[in-house]
Amino acid sequence: MKTICLACLIYTLKDKPVKDNMYIYIFFIWLSKVIELGGLTDKDILHIHVDKRTLEYLQQTDTVLPDLLEKLPCPYLFIQIEPPSTQLEGMMNKYLLTDYSKDIYVYSDIDILIVKPISNFTDKTNEGLLYVCSESDLKDDNYGEGFPADFIKEGLPGYSAGKFAFTSKDLRDTFFKCVRDNCDYSTNYYTVEQPIFNRVAHSMPQTLVEFNYMLDYVSFNGSDYNKDTTVFYDNAGDIANGLEKLKKIVSVLCLMAVLR
Repeated sequence: MKTICLACLIYTLKDKPVKDNMYIYIFFIWLSKVIELGGLTDKDILHIHVDKRTLEYLQQTDTVLPDLLEKLPCPYLFIQIEPPSTQLEGMMNKYLLTDYSKDIYVYSDIDILIVKPISNFTDKTNEGLLYVCSESDLKDDNYGEGFPADFIKEGLPGYSAGKFAFTSKDLRDTFFKCVRDNCDYSTNYYTVEQPIFNRVAHSMPQTLVEFNYMLDYVSFNGSDYNKDTTVFYDNAGDIANGLEKLKKIVSVLCLMAVLR
């Protein structure tokens, strides 16, 4: 079984009260599903990218987090970041060059419920690749907003920046550096940094990008959900709207509980 470094990101904008951040509760739900169904072991590790204000709040406030972390079957590490001023600043913190020694690096946004062991996906991956999930056409602004017209060729897929994996640390580091180098902080894309992610992914040798394999393990808002094979249940949409996102996730959990 391949060892996993699972990474996630949670932050509060510096001008917003941490106590009002609904993504804290979304994070609790995400973490509970990782513990319940993610299949991690003591050979794996969880990296939690979190800004200092949010981490202080979590450490000083009576929440369920200590109980969840106690049940986590693998070691975990809080990777502290500076409180961001914008959503783009916040999301770029998923591309930090953190150190890890596991076989595969898996990133998941916290609105993506882990509903089966992650190893179902990771154990059949090949070495030296970036695994992404193609969701639509690159001509869709959700993936290609701001691209030069001559960059977007017919039939190019649009990749999700919310869930991906690397089976090479060198490739991950190179890719992350390129994303950060290509980030224009003056942009205001609807999907935040996802077009930047796509620009870098489509600029690298395509022999290093696998974009079909992950589809078998992803459900996008319930589409193609399979209770036997889906690992990543992506509650997409409502970007940066924590309350609406939380409502959606709670509704999905309720339906899963009664439809098993």
